[in-house]
Amino acid sequence: VMVVVGGYNSSNTISLAAICAEKVPTYHIEDADGIDPEHRTIHHRPLGSHEEIETVSWLNAHGPVRVGITAGASTPNNKIGETVARVFATRGIERSAIV
Repeated sequence: VMVVVGGYNSSNTISLAAICAEKVPTYHIEDADGIDPEHRTIHHRPLGSHEEIETVSWLNAHGPVRVGITAGASTPNNKIGETVARVFATRGIERSAIV
């Protein structure tokens, strides 16, 4: 699974999402607020769409999972860090355990 963080209108970020989507399920989000750990959902814009959608149970609840995170060139580091924390929280791992 790949999470691409950055503006929905950023050509750089859209290109990153397109490259990732060739190989793995890819979720393009504007920022960490797109991930809701409590409900295990992600609000994202599928490649080629102009609408944001919600996907439920986007990460396996049990067992190992590989998640890659990348971001557009102008995405601030704090947005990337918060995204990492929310991905872990979706799997029930607290922020203090990843620092």
